Amino acid sequence: MNHVRNISATAVIAILLALSNQMALAADERVVTYVDHVRPILQQYCLKCHGNDEQNADLNMQSYATLMAGGSAGSVVKAGRPAASILYQAITNKDESGRMPPKSPPLPAEKIAVINAWIETGLRESASSKALSTQRTLTFTPQANAAMKPEGLAAMPPKLPALEVTATRRPLGILALATSPWAPLAAASGYEHIRLFNTETEEEIGKLPYHDGIPHVLKFSLNGAVLLAAGGKPGHSGSLRLYDVKSGSVMGKFGDELDTVIAAGISPDQKIVALGGPGRVVKAYSTENGKEVYRITRHTDWVTAIAFSPDGKQIATGDRAGNLYLSSANGGGILLSLANHKGAVRSLAWRSDSRLLASAGDDGRLIWWNTETGFVAMQNTSPHPPSRPQGFTGKLPNGVLSVAFRRDGLVVSTGRDNHIRAWKTNSQQPYSMSLSSGTPIQVAVGHKGKKHIVGDSLGVVHFWTIDK
Repeated sequence: MNHVRNISATAVIAILLALSNQMALAADERVVTYVDHVRPILQQYCLKCHGNDEQNADLNMQSYATLMAGGSAGSVVKAGRPAASILYQAITNKDESGRMPPKSPPLPAEKIAVINAWIETGLRESASSKALSTQRTLTFTPQANAAMKPEGLAAMPPKLPALEVTATRRPLGILALATSPWAPLAAASGYEHIRLFNTETEEEIGKLPYHDGIPHVLKFSLNGAVLLAAGGKPGHSGSLRLYDVKSGSVMGKFGDELDTVIAAGISPDQKIVALGGPGRVVKAYSTENGKEVYRITRHTDWVTAIAFSPDGKQIATGDRAGNLYLSSANGGGILLSLANHKGAVRSLAWRSDSRLLASAGDDGRLIWWNTETGFVAMQNTSPHPPSRPQGFTGKLPNGVLSVAFRRDGLVVSTGRDNHIRAWKTNSQQPYSMSLSSGTPIQVAVGHKGKKHIVGDSLGVVHFWTIDK
């Protein structure tokens, strides 16, 4: 193995994978520990810059306790997750300028394999230590009627146990909002929890815990039986959860991001979930085995919106730079580039026949796209024009913040002008309302199509009924 630096990169990878597998398979016979196997490697390569004498990036790996404490970037090892562990990423970085140790050849493959096996098998300190939890993914079984209207009563939660929530200094805006397609049920984001409302009585009926941080995305499955929640802690972690609506229990958990998840979606057949955020990559996972099935890497800025088409053939993804793509929902290959937004794509909504996609942008544009041709079917460049206060000469905040399709084909949008507007075409606006305080961040439409649910920047959920 001393000659590993003189062989091809492909061969190195093959050797590394083989060694890693051998180490993992032999874990019961030879327990890989920090004391016996990892610390000698760190002593040779790392402790000069990350030991008791010097702690670059506030990271000290001299002892098990200091290594587990992490550094200025947070935790550097995650049990069972080598690919998500900063230590493993640093020693396997293909970019020489970012690889550790700096200005040195890469670590020998057998030593990388030891560190990989140590992380994979639970970060044991010594042979007598217990492994930390290595469960990465809680997989999920798609339902037979996933894309259909349920027979009998639609899924509604029972009386949920009381949940004590963490108090915040100021109200947290409603960053995510969703409604069941078949039941009088709405879900709204809260700090480390999800609020549930009966849209007929307009009362809050319970809360679900969301221990990952703040949910930035909430979406119901097409049959209304599953609630997707995705989010996390900015600059720290992010993931996606699937809840059973009837019981409130977590049915699946996917993703292990180093930053919060901003955008997510679930396919109509419930077989794929996709997520994205500051990493600029859309990752799609199989819900049945938890494995990543494809990536969409064409985005040049934070991924801000993801939506699967109702027919399950396409996935729409938008980013902070205004890029919007239609890709294959099964393989992730780019089908169409929808280039018209000049600012962040804030929200996406599909019409029920999958032939129209509505996009809302920070550039103030509301666009209806023909998803068969990629052309603009309709466009309104100023659907939410801000009013200019008397004597104000600066640039006014503009932007469409949220968009949703009603069952009758009308589009409902919210904007920074504090209005909620319904659109028949790009110029026909049959209904509108405004908030006296707070900005309407999110909008969703109830299961009967007449009630509109709005979440604002002050954390208030509003109900607006159009009885026509």
